[in-house]
Amino acid sequence: MSISEEFKEKVSKLIFLEFKKESIYNIFKVEVSENIYLPLRAERVIDKVKSGEKFKDIPLSFFVEGMFYVLGGDSSFKFNNIYLKILNNNKAEFMKYVKGIIVDEIKNKTYEDAYIMLKGLIEIEGTEENFDKIMMLSETIREKKSEFQEEELVIIEKAKKLKNYANPYLYEAYIKNENKDFEGAWYCINTYIEYGGEATNKISEFKNSIGFIRSYEKAKAIIYDEPKESLKLFVSLLDEFEDDAILNYYIGMNYRIIGNHEKAIYYLNEAMALDSNVVEVFNELGINYAAINEYDKAIQYMRKAFEVTKSIEICTNLIMCYLNKGDITQAKLHYEIAKKMDSNDEIVIKLKNVFEK
Repeated sequence: MSISEEFKEKVSKLIFLEFKKESIYNIFKVEVSENIYLPLRAERVIDKVKSGEKFKDIPLSFFVEGMFYVLGGDSSFKFNNIYLKILNNNKAEFMKYVKGIIVDEIKNKTYEDAYIMLKGLIEIEGTEENFDKIMMLSETIREKKSEFQEEELVIIEKAKKLKNYANPYLYEAYIKNENKDFEGAWYCINTYIEYGGEATNKISEFKNSIGFIRSYEKAKAIIYDEPKESLKLFVSLLDEFEDDAILNYYIGMNYRIIGNHEKAIYYLNEAMALDSNVVEVFNELGINYAAINEYDKAIQYMRKAFEVTKSIEICTNLIMCYLNKGDITQAKLHYEIAKKMDSNDEIVIKLKNVFEK
């Protein structure tokens, strides 16, 4: 069930009492063409009913609260246009009342009910202050209920219609960052700052984090097609993130791709010194040592990687190292292992011509 369907279900559980059109005018000074139903939240009246009070004694404020709730919970409800007229006609008094109810709901941690009424409130008063409150509340709910993201994005889009309003872009940046849309998050955080959003230390750290990941992901994406450009991007991140083992690993990988094996080995050793558990580093070191004909070292590192990963690629790399070293016994042994792992592997098929002539 979607969040909007959940909200509609909440609305369906309200109590609706019929009011004659004359009563609506007498109470709210709003003319209607037919009798209408006004909503009540059941928990507001249950104690009164139990104590024997009659419905006619129910405070008007309970119906006001119910109308805000319906506006926030079901945008297609039959009487919404009339509720809007009623609430707008008595705006100052009714908004003050419902804002107090929202505060109480938040204190009681009934966040979704508070959210629904806030959503109704912005239909009457769509100010930056009210949008700030509902977006902040959305974040609180989404932390515990990830599917709330779609609902939060709807509110963000509404908030963005206010001119030069920065905060919706900040909340959108948080969501895009969590969804690994780093280009989108980068655009949003910069728009937030452009519109005058406060650049606190926390915001600056968040922006720097997005900038790092954005450059990092771009560099990874072009590492084979544009290795020199990729290398520039990775190296540009070193000043701030020199202690990042994976960053050093990718720089080493970049240098290997462009054929500078000595520098590749240097950065791979840096990566290994920072974190000796990154298996990919051992394989990369093996490939680089093999490229400069140091097969014993290449085999040493590749074996460590193979013991952990059981990768067909590393196994075939080992075979080539043993062949180049002249150790036919080990080459044949590892060929048999590779054949059992995947006899249809492209390299295994090529090696068949070497071992099974």
